[in-house]
Amino acid sequence: MEDYFSDNQKLLAHLKKNFDPQTEVALYSQFDIDSSKEILAIKETKPSKTDKWGLKIQLLSKDSLKKKDEVFLPEMSATESICKTQRLDSFSYDLFYYNSGSFYIGSSGGEIYAYLVDFPGKQIYYAHLVISPNKPAALFFSKNCTEQKITDFFMNLFKPDYPELVVVQKDVSSE
Repeated sequence: MEDYFSDNQKLLAHLKKNFDPQTEVALYSQFDIDSSKEILAIKETKPSKTDKWGLKIQLLSKDSLKKKDEVFLPEMSATESICKTQRLDSFSYDLFYYNSGSFYIGSSGGEIYAYLVDFPGKQIYYAHLVISPNKPAALFFSKNCTEQKITDFFMNLFKPDYPELVVVQKDVSSE
């Protein structure tokens, strides 16, 4: 039996063949409190009558590829983004980390969306960075970002590139 779990590209090919051909990213790690490892299958959904546009992230059992959990990040793309595992201090398992990267960045400013998905905790934490000409970069945290380790993670992510970064209490709509 081939070891699909030793390499994310092999795992992706395995998922495309045996689970969903539209899968764009595959990750293998410990996403739960128990010590077993599981698979994340990530795909971008296109707008249709039944689906909204965004990223569907499915947590799958390693052996049967049966869906154990699923989250949806609306209006996010796998294009030019970062999808990886992230372990934070005091968590005994990995979180799914998504960063929109340059997908929403334009020539005179832009936005970056960053998410941490905690499957056992049933939480999706997010930070929204807005870069505007002639203004300091503004960072908004979702309301559930109440733990210091979560806000520190997002601050440490953006502060090196935007030292003038300010935290704002109201999110700016991208519309």
